[in-house]
This record gives sequence, structure tokens and C-alpha cells, in this order.
Amino acid sequence: MLSNQSSKLSGPKQVKTWVQLLAVLIGILPLYSSLIIYQIQKGQPPSNQGFIIYLAGICPVSIVIALMLLRYLCKESYSGLNLKPGRLYSDLLSTLILAFVILVTNVISQYLLSELLTTSTSDSNIRNLFKEMTTSPGLLFIFVGPLVFLGAASEELIRVFLLSRLWKVWPSTIAKLIIVVISACLFGLIHVYRGPIHVAWTTIYGLIMAFYYFRFGRVLPLIFAHYLTNALQVIVVALAK
Repeated sequence: MLSNQSSKLSGPKQVKTWVQLLAVLIGILPLYSSLIIYQIQKGQPPSNQGFIIYLAGICPVSIVIALMLLRYLCKESYSGLNLKPGRLYSDLLSTLILAFVILVTNVISQYLLSELLTTSTSDSNIRNLFKEMTTSPGLLFIFVGPLVFLGAASEELIRVFLLSRLWKVWPSTIAKLIIVVISACLFGLIHVYRGPIHVAWTTIYGLIMAFYYFRFGRVLPLIFAHYLTNALQVIVVALAK
């Protein structure tokens, strides 16, 4: 009798663990692995057309897949990705603070990393691609507007989906922090096309965003801060002389 009762108590946890890991395998592994392998094999940055395909095609699909897995496989609501309660004004304030932290950290880390690592020609090619957009104001507007936002929303939703799934499997604080580091390293690797400096920076960036989610548990500030910093970067690079 006691063994039957204990198996009933442990059963839901085992099913829940299996489901969370399956969700990660379906929603995260194919996307991250394909992006990393493609970039390593190609050995050069994507064209403007490639960027548009990624932002307008792959990013929305990845959002839909993650949300469908959350709702129908994990049986959780979309709002459940917010680990803590919050209000719109506090999310907006957090967005501004987070964006400021990212920009300051970016300037400092880029300076220090440039002293340690060599600049990649791929990163220079990316800058040239952004500058080419100034010849087409309409393309620059679309790219900086909805496309960059889709990219930010996709990358942050994928981040919180990965973190929240694995944190349910390994809920201890130490395990959560290890997962934070792993997620940041994976985020850095999917930007390998821009060279070692950018891989290192995006890993640091991933740590900032994952630690924010670990501490405050809110999704919108991650998306908005990601969008603001990315859009500002594209505009500055595109309009630089």
C-alpha cells in the first residue's frame, strides 16, 4: 500500500520532467544546432536577404513552436513564462535600466575584448551590410522596425522557454545558475558568424539577460531591451560615416 502511494506521488514529477526535456529537444535543439552548424559550414555572414529570411521567417516560426509546446505539451499558460508578478510601468522602467546596463557593458567589454581577441572580417562585413541599407530607407525602416523586433522577441522567448523548462527539471539554485551559464554560451555560439569578439560579447549579453530573468522573472523587459539595443546598434552602424 505504501509503495503504491509513493509511486502515485512520484509519478507526476517524472512525467513533468520528461515533458519539459522533450519540449527543449523539440523547440530548442533543432533551432540552435542548425544555426551553429550552418554558420560554421558557411564561414561567412548572411546577406541582407539571409537576414530578412531569418527575421521574417525563422523567428516567427520559432515563436509559434515555443508557445505551442508551452501550451499543448507542457500544459502551461503563456503568462506562466513570467515567473514573478509585475506591472506595465515597472516593466517599462526595467526595460530602460536593462538597456542602459547592456549598452554600458557592451562599450566596456568590446574595448577589453578588442585588446585580447582579433577582429573578424565577418564582423566588418556585417557592418557593411547595415550600411548598405541606407541606400534603401524603406528597407532600413522595415529592418529596424518589425524585423528587428521579431528577432528580439524570438531570441528572448527562446531564452526564457529554455531556462524555465530546465529550471523545472533542476530547481536548485546551483543548478539554475549552471543552466544560466549554459544558455548564455549557447546564445554566444549562435552568433559565431561575427567572429570571436562578438561570440564573447553575446555570451556576456546572454548572461545579463538570463540573470535578469533569474532575479526578476519578467519577459517583456527582456524583449523590449533587446529590441532597443539591437535597433540602436543597426541605426548607428548604418549611419556611421
